[in-house]
Amino acid sequence: MNRYKAVRYLTFFLEIILCYIIQTTPGLTLEVFGGRPVILVPLALSIAVFEDEIPSIFWGVFCGLLSDVNYSGPVGYYAIMLAVLSYAVSVLMENYIHTNLLTTMIIASISIPIVIFGQFLLFYVASGYTQVWEYFLRHYLSRIIYTWAFVPLLYGINRFVAAKTSSS
Repeated sequence: MNRYKAVRYLTFFLEIILCYIIQTTPGLTLEVFGGRPVILVPLALSIAVFEDEIPSIFWGVFCGLLSDVNYSGPVGYYAIMLAVLSYAVSVLMENYIHTNLLTTMIIASISIPIVIFGQFLLFYVASGYTQVWEYFLRHYLSRIIYTWAFVPLLYGINRFVAAKTSSS
């Protein structure tokens, strides 16, 4: 591993830990309409935009495991979802789509609702809770929008990191 890649990976690691702290510390992010952002989802996606497939999977799993721990659900949901999405985003950006903020925002507009709505379906609808759609509208819809709002910031940070640590 060259030194540029080592610096980039260390930066990603520190960024993930910082976002995890922000996501889990009460009072650091506001609760909007009962929903708090899942900052590690757009972070995993923004890392995948600039990384190859295998490192993207690793960073997606790492972000996912931290999110699983944070939400006290069964460990594995976020890890699996972010691994698959990180791989797909990396392949798309490397082979088919030009990497820029607009395409990243579009991909996040699809990916973030898939992850968060999937969590809602798996842990609320499938569990047989009543009035689930009212709960979705009150808490999960705002979580999706709030999470999506972090995409430009995280994209900008990771674009800077990728540009400064490219070996060519």
